[in-house]
Order: sequence, then structure tokens, then C-alpha cells
Amino acid sequence: MNRAEALRSIRYDLVEYIQKNVRVNFDNTLQMPVCFILGGEKHIVHEVLGRFRVQEKRHVNSFMVKADNEEVYFIYFQWCDGNQGSHFNRGFWVLSFRVLNDRELMFLYREDRRMLLNVTLKRVVDFHGHLCPELVIGGRVCEYAQKFLTDGNFSLLAENCTSTIDAIQVLLGVTFGNQRLKVFYFGKHNYTFLLKDKKKGIRLSLKKLRYGDEDEYRKLCEKITKSEATFNDVADYQKILDNRIRVLFELNFGDMFDVEEVECKEVFTEMPTLYHTCHGCHHEVLMDRAVEYHDNIYCIPCFQRINTKCIKYNLQ
Repeated sequence: MNRAEALRSIRYDLVEYIQKNVRVNFDNTLQMPVCFILGGEKHIVHEVLGRFRVQEKRHVNSFMVKADNEEVYFIYFQWCDGNQGSHFNRGFWVLSFRVLNDRELMFLYREDRRMLLNVTLKRVVDFHGHLCPELVIGGRVCEYAQKFLTDGNFSLLAENCTSTIDAIQVLLGVTFGNQRLKVFYFGKHNYTFLLKDKKKGIRLSLKKLRYGDEDEYRKLCEKITKSEATFNDVADYQKILDNRIRVLFELNFGDMFDVEEVECKEVFTEMPTLYHTCHGCHHEVLMDRAVEYHDNIYCIPCFQRINTKCIKYNLQ
């Protein structure tokens, strides 16, 4: 069970309420509980799925954790007399609830927790780790290629580094490794399929979509970015993401993307790997990522150190 699935379960009240004081070993360096004692049994924390504050403008005092038995628990620290210090030293720990596992749920609720997915997209989710709107956008981009570019004779230029890239690599086999995928980090959902034989490109550009939750989404994003979000804020944020995912699933392709033919100047394919030795750090660097400067070869980090002017040209 991942974080999103756990948050959906909590929203649907698919939990067992425990609400018991427990003894917790807390690692102050990692700022996380490492184990807790429940009913005389020690549970090792294998993964922290989330760190939260129960109230705004208070310290983080609650954790959603996955224990060694694969069960997911919500645990929080209650300060005595409302007095908060910088460490968990004046109060007690409470094990609030446990998220019900699959064996305890009817099939219907299991599907609600994971959201209904076709087999194709489930492959992407298993690879990526969770379902999110950008992953669905990537899936829809792949739908276009699988429907209209059936020969697979193309490379792809993407203009963002979001989760869409994972969908593209898994579903289309266009990857960084085979050099058929190139990414410019412009923060745009633009995807240009470069057609080798036809010497042209097909660009998909995501349209401005309206979900009806823009104001709330922006406020929650700001809270989460500033580490000011409460647990309820995070749960509300996951609800918004789920609603957006449903919208993206249901949209007609024409309502989602603009499609246009563009000039194709270059089609990139897998090339032999040739290395040079960097004059600065003496590491091996790919020839097409090396910089020649004053008759010497440098990797980009070393070149930036000796010629800081290149930074303003976004050489990276």
C-alpha cells in the first residue's frame, strides 16, 4: 500500500481506530519513529509514508508509517498542556488507527483504494510507484502514438521532467537509454514525435484545462511547499488529485491536446558511446556532453567552474 492508497482509505474511513498510548523509539537525527510497542509486541517502522502536523502553525507531530508486518499505522505525539518544544520530550505518543488491509476489505473497496485502472496503465503505476495526474497525461500521450504511429519508427522530444516521462518509457519503449527520448526541462506538457521516414514531427500540446478546484489546489500546494500543511490538508490534496485523474481519464483526446505538424530538423537514434578524459577531474565523459575549451576537453561541471559565464546561458 502506498501513500495515496492509504490516504484514500482514510478518506473512506477504511481504518481500525486504536487510540492507545504507546511507547515509541524516535530517531532525532532522522526525525522519525523507528519502532513502537503495541500490546507487548514490537513493530519496526520500515517506511514513513508521510509526516504531518495536526494543526496549522504547529510542529510536525504525526506520522503515517508502514511497519514490518506491512500494516500502515497513523501515530502522533501529544504534547502535555499544549506545550511544544523542539523535541518530543514533554508528552506521550498515541497510536491513532491502522489502515485496513486487502484481506479485510470487500473487493469493491479495494478497487476504490487503488482507483480503477486498465492493465496497460497499471504497468506504469507499478513502475512509477503511484498514480498521479501527470502519469495519466503521459498515458494519454502514449495512446496517441499507439493509435496513429503504429510502426514505432519515431523518437520523442519532451519539454518537461514530470511523471509523464515514466509512462512514455514504459509504454512506448522510447527511453533515455536507447537515445530515442530527449528532454528539455521547460516545464511544458509538449511532446513532439519526430518521424524518421517522413522528415516531419507531430507535436502534442496540453490545452489549458479547467478542473473547478484551481483556487483550493493553489492554496494547498503553497501550504505543502512551505511545509505548513496539516494532515487534513494533505488528505484534501489527495482528493483533488484523484478528481483530476478521473477528469483526465474521461476527457476526449481533442479536448485535452492540440495536435500540429511541425518541421523535423533532427531525428535522434542510438549512437556509439565515445568517451574523452576531462582535463579537470580526469573522469571519463561522453564526447557529445564534453566541452572543448582552450584546446582541452572538460565535463560540464568542470567547465562551469573555470568559466562561470556559461551558467547564464543555461549550459547544463
